[in-house]
Amino acid sequence: MSIFESLLITHCAPTLLGMKQANLFSCPIESQQECLYELDKYNILLNPKDIYFKVLYTCKSRLFIITYRKKPMLTSLKTRKVERFLKSIGYPLSSLENSLDFLGSRITGCDEFPHEIGFFLGYPTDDVFEFIKQRGLNFKFCGYWKVYSNEDEAKKLFNQYKKCRAFLIKKAETGIPLATLLGVA
Repeated sequence: MSIFESLLITHCAPTLLGMKQANLFSCPIESQQECLYELDKYNILLNPKDIYFKVLYTCKSRLFIITYRKKPMLTSLKTRKVERFLKSIGYPLSSLENSLDFLGSRITGCDEFPHEIGFFLGYPTDDVFEFIKQRGLNFKFCGYWKVYSNEDEAKKLFNQYKKCRAFLIKKAETGIPLATLLGVA
């Protein structure tokens, strides 16, 4: 199994299995060539299944890649409240690609991390807005994100995400290739 595949299974299982609209993971810069090759390969294999991979940004030591399902992400970003907010801070919403490029540029060019990334990753809208308002404080629970509402629902979802990861790890450990697990080989 390649480094890229291992990172995908560990960090992106919920998106790969259709439970979540997106995950973000990083690859060591020393493995950049391999990761970019694998990213291209998996885009070819998985784009027909609405799974996409994109380098969101790079820093000195890591390459940050977003794995996403285009249809759910577009639906989420087009809700009135989210769309209005993103427009108000300058997002070009003409295409998802433009919006993701803008997010990447905000990450690398912002004094403060752009917390609207939660909308792209599929976090509940209320939790993202409340996180921004509370500046990351006063949350009820912390898991994949800081939860401000629907704590019980979030805990159930986090548990499902954990099960997705455990399932893919267990299958991969038996030697089944990731492409086969995802039905593309």
